Amino acid sequence: MQDERAQKLSEALFAVYDVVARTNDALEPALQEFALTAVTAHLLWVIDPDAPAPSMSTAAERTHCTPQNVTFMCHQLEAKGLVTRKPSPTDLRQRVIELTTEGRVARDAIVKLASTSSPFAGVDESDLTKITELLGSTPSRQD
Repeated sequence: MQDERAQKLSEALFAVYDVVARTNDALEPALQEFALTAVTAHLLWVIDPDAPAPSMSTAAERTHCTPQNVTFMCHQLEAKGLVTRKPSPTDLRQRVIELTTEGRVARDAIVKLASTSSPFAGVDESDLTKITELLGSTPSRQD
């Protein structure tokens, strides 16, 4: 019984990895256009232009990176003119990350490619809801 579960777990993990890898492949044109890596593109993606600018620590949580990695990526994105870092308006001890106009363009291109070219692009809304619920029900990293 345990061997069957281990096999199913292996298949599920491979399927998730395959979706991520194929999505990264689909993003390649935007990554090349804006000279980004998949990881720096992910940081851009988690900065919602319609929400308050996230703090560096919030960005680290969203990307599952260390704060030091987010700082490194922000340096790269700032050098490309895609983000700026400013003191938080609510806590001057923290800095927030804001998209520049060019950063919004890059983020939009990444999100559009992911939305139209990823393996999930052709999945119907009902199945997308199920996938989201299933993946959202997994234990968090802190559990």
